[in-house]
Amino acid sequence: MAYSVVIGRNEKDQKDYGDLATTLIGKQYITMGNIVSLGNNIMLDALRPHVILIAGKRGSGKSYTMGVIAEGLASLDEDTAKNITSLIIDTMGIYWTMKSPNYKEADLLKEWGYQPTAFKNVRVFVPKGSFDSIKEENAEMADYPFSISVKDLTFSDWCDIFGFSINDDYGVLINQALESLIEEKKAYSIEDIIEKLQSQLAVSDTIKEAVKERFETAMQWGLFEKEGTKIEDLLVPGQINILDISLYAHSLGEFSLRALVIGILSQKILEIRTKQRRLEELQDINSTEIIEEEKQKTIPIVWMFIDEVHEFLPVNGRTAATASLSRVIKEGRQPGIGLVIATQQPGKLDTDIITQSDIIISQHVTAKLDIDALNTVMQIYMSSDIRKYLMDLPKLPGACIILDDNSERIYPVQIKPRLTWHGGETPRSIQKKPSAKK
Repeated sequence: MAYSVVIGRNEKDQKDYGDLATTLIGKQYITMGNIVSLGNNIMLDALRPHVILIAGKRGSGKSYTMGVIAEGLASLDEDTAKNITSLIIDTMGIYWTMKSPNYKEADLLKEWGYQPTAFKNVRVFVPKGSFDSIKEENAEMADYPFSISVKDLTFSDWCDIFGFSINDDYGVLINQALESLIEEKKAYSIEDIIEKLQSQLAVSDTIKEAVKERFETAMQWGLFEKEGTKIEDLLVPGQINILDISLYAHSLGEFSLRALVIGILSQKILEIRTKQRRLEELQDINSTEIIEEEKQKTIPIVWMFIDEVHEFLPVNGRTAATASLSRVIKEGRQPGIGLVIATQQPGKLDTDIITQSDIIISQHVTAKLDIDALNTVMQIYMSSDIRKYLMDLPKLPGACIILDDNSERIYPVQIKPRLTWHGGETPRSIQKKPSAKK
């Protein structure tokens, strides 16, 4: 008789809560002789936050699996869901489709006891400067505009974006302008920065003009505002909040913007959840309710989803996201931040990040560098090389092995089908399947 395996849950929590605050993500492969079948339900613990690393080569289903986990968190019972919010930082523009049912896998869903379902609790944010045009193109792709407050960027952030050194004349000029604005202790815009640049008398007009042009270009990105989006408005309990920054994927210099957005959000979420956790601890100690005014300033447990994370946390070098995102991965679980991060190149990911992951999902990794990286962290739980575990899997989409650091076990698993439409499928040159020949 099949039973449930709860990934990420310790024995005490399992005894106290049973299957409460869990969500189905797949079924365990059971091998009897030459017969391989699906057996135990594989549930994910949602009682506490986790760091989940999904690794797999291109096309192995990483983005699909991220969607399965996000769907699961959004489908929890009402009492649990109100204490959780999900933030998908969508660098590829594929998750707005969670508003639509997965009709293309209706037969597979039926086999699992489900039916295609559109999620109503999905909110899509896009950069403010592109909001109107995207909304006009397809209303489902944009629900709310998103912007970052200019005062949230340091002078080193601007230098990273523009390709300046913090020590060259351009970086020094930016620092002088920002220091002057910060002393005024009020919000400011890019226009205000440009005005301060022009007022610096000890700097040549050539330097001023070069920096001014960069800031004028930044204004056109439609991302920076005097008053940015409040973090509380971005993270609503019980919702799948999608921040689509895919339009910054390919333009020169704008790769830094994606890392910058991730870095600033990571820092803000960590700060606000750390404060919230202190209030929650105080509530537990004194058996008192958090006052309503304080509740409105806080956010619940946050699950962040980030694909291609090796681009933001490389094994060598740094990005605008490195410091803040690394802190969240290493320290975030205690104040209540979970992460689901995916990469097709775990060998190019900072090894500290791999070791901090308490759940690792591996989907058909083949490159030696990537296999070696996963072997390093998994070897303590494996009786053989990771290649053998992966080779023993059926050659099916969604087949994977899951390492649960809590139970110190590895499970061969088939990820369940998505309820909502998956927007990350590779396009085909033939749009319809050919009819069967008679």
